Amino acid sequence: MSYLLDTAVASEPLGGGVHRVVVTSDWDTANKTPNGGYILALLQHATMLESAHPDPLTIAITYFRPAQPGPAEVRVREVRKGRRVSTYDAILVQDGKEVAHAVLSTHDWDATGTAEHTPHAAPGIPRPEDCGDASDLVPAGMVPILDRYVYRSTEPPGWLVGKPTGVTESLAWIRAKDERPVDSLMAGAMTDAFPPVTAEIGHLASATIQLTVHYRRRPETLWALGHVRTRHVIHGYHDEDVELWDEQGRLIAQSRQLAILAEG
Repeated sequence: MSYLLDTAVASEPLGGGVHRVVVTSDWDTANKTPNGGYILALLQHATMLESAHPDPLTIAITYFRPAQPGPAEVRVREVRKGRRVSTYDAILVQDGKEVAHAVLSTHDWDATGTAEHTPHAAPGIPRPEDCGDASDLVPAGMVPILDRYVYRSTEPPGWLVGKPTGVTESLAWIRAKDERPVDSLMAGAMTDAFPPVTAEIGHLASATIQLTVHYRRRPETLWALGHVRTRHVIHGYHDEDVELWDEQGRLIAQSRQLAILAEG
């Protein structure tokens, strides 16, 4: 079976670290530009094809300008090949212009250390089948990125039912609409797949400037639980922290981004 995300990030290696890709509008946000998590997945997928290790550990991506539907290239460069961790950078180029730049570190989860310290568990919430489906509250086709996922929570977001809470935090289950299992590629995309919680204070349109994801294990789950928080909005810029947990209550990934709110 060909899953939607895998089709959207498919690349053709041309040699020398260069990969031909096609950007699709099927993952656009309310801004009518490609979702940052989708662009992250494009860069991560091409880089992992060049990696000396099997698993991504961290990725930090800076967005220069919106991509457009159509052909593009991902140019991957090996920065350092290490015994435990290797590092690469990757640039998405379209029409001769650099669109986004990522630095990705890779490793092997089968060769990690044993130290553990987990001071808090996953947030408490009923299982997905016992939560309400919020996916139908946005008409299909209005925001393409939201059509790629299914969202479930104990109650719908306040802003989505005309009752914004003023609290910039959310907790919701998420899975791929086509039931693609969550791996590191999907987890990276999912960290940026939730509507901005700034919508609860009247600001839905948000564009990511920089996004960093730390992967914490190889995921083995269909649903992921996203805990999303914005702590500060200052001069039109806001942070957004996401913790992504699996169905067994284990941390999959953590992310932080800085984004800019649309004026007006």
